[in-house]
Amino acid sequence: MSAFDLLGVPGDADEATIKRAYARCLKANRPDDDAEGFQRLHEAYQQALHHCRQRATATAWGDPEDKEGADDRHDTAHAETALPERGEAPATPDGAHTVLLDAEQLEALIAGDAPALSSAGIAAAAAASAVPEYEPQRFDFDAFFAETVARARRAPANALAGWLASRDDLYHLALKQSVGDALFQRLGYDGVAIPPPALAALETFFGQQDYWLAQRMVVRWAIEQEDTRRYDEPRPLAIRQLKRAFRWPQALAISCVPGLSTRIARLSQRLADDYGGLPEGLDPQQAGLFQQLARKDYLGAWRWWPVLVRTVVLALAACLFAPFVFAQSRPALQTALVVGGGALAIQVGWRLMAWLHAISLGHADATRENRRILVPVWLAIAGLALAAVAGVGWLAYPLVVPAALVHWRRSFDALRFLLGGIAMQPLLPTALSESLPAGAIGFAMVPLGLTLFDGLCARSQRIPLSAAIGNRWTTLASYAFFLGWVLARVL
Repeated sequence: MSAFDLLGVPGDADEATIKRAYARCLKANRPDDDAEGFQRLHEAYQQALHHCRQRATATAWGDPEDKEGADDRHDTAHAETALPERGEAPATPDGAHTVLLDAEQLEALIAGDAPALSSAGIAAAAAASAVPEYEPQRFDFDAFFAETVARARRAPANALAGWLASRDDLYHLALKQSVGDALFQRLGYDGVAIPPPALAALETFFGQQDYWLAQRMVVRWAIEQEDTRRYDEPRPLAIRQLKRAFRWPQALAISCVPGLSTRIARLSQRLADDYGGLPEGLDPQQAGLFQQLARKDYLGAWRWWPVLVRTVVLALAACLFAPFVFAQSRPALQTALVVGGGALAIQVGWRLMAWLHAISLGHADATRENRRILVPVWLAIAGLALAAVAGVGWLAYPLVVPAALVHWRRSFDALRFLLGGIAMQPLLPTALSESLPAGAIGFAMVPLGLTLFDGLCARSQRIPLSAAIGNRWTTLASYAFFLGWVLARVL
């Protein structure tokens, strides 16, 4: 089938008729629905325009053979002919090369007003008016990639799709496939950020779906725009901190804000999970620090520096505002020491309790798990020993209370051991009973009693200590301790 038959126009159709026919045929041969049919239609359109312009050139030069061979050329137009090479003027039947002129030159020639054209002018006109044809080896991918990224960042997705559809060179299927592969590979590894709707438009045009690239592009765009609402972090403070270069004064100030370290760590973890690793643009040292602070079992230096800073700030605030808060004047230094000391005790106790609770719930091999369960026992013993050596009973409470609260899930058994431990205080030697308060002994008895009887059950049944939690032996022993407390109260 000839190009004119495919377009549905006669062989002597003019250029305007060919263009109208091409526009009409495009409605039935859209590139998104039928790529191969569109390519055939586009090639037929180019061939028809070529023949039309060839006839116009021959008529403008007054070819004497044009009238005599009109019928022959009409048949030739319907035959399957190949387009001339790029930059080469079409050849006439006798082998001579004709010149394709622009509209103004053509009108001047027809009117007889055109000056004589030199051979150089004829060659220049031929080169300028040659039918352009795409050459794959001359496609500038770097320029195409740069323009694509620029349009994707500044224009809506539908505008990007329209620009892609207007590029005739991308209608060659082999080139379109290779350009799409190279484009998506470079987008994936060059760290370029474009809006997700623009990436969706590129995927639709090139017929590619890359979930991995889509996830990475969402993360990159969120980091660049500092918009992390989809990651449950509506404020930009967290992502800005992750993007900054690490400086310890600033990191320390941020870590002193309650709850902010956890939010920053959660955001960096979610971004890393979606990206497949720490994304470009985030500082690794910042992410590592806040991930460390978010761990409840971490007790390093960066755990205690924020505690110390908060204590000093609260003490200074109490020193400055004490005269305005209290009705009677109090020594500023005494007020600062009381407030700072209370804040320090509360923070240290809370951190120790969270640490003990975290390590008691750790999942590891049996030996490591047994060691973690024994930590509250050693903490309770250390508290009692510190109070006994110093002769100050209250020194035991910061250690024995968190050790007891680790077992809050076993509240009834823990409460019975606590009451039983209080009843045991009069039975201790006089030197110990005077330095150890009954309450401290009761709190210490919770981890001591629970671990002791859990261990006896594990030994008898040959199971790990962690598997013996909640056994009947320990419950019966707690009732025995409770009964001892009742008898001590009655007698």
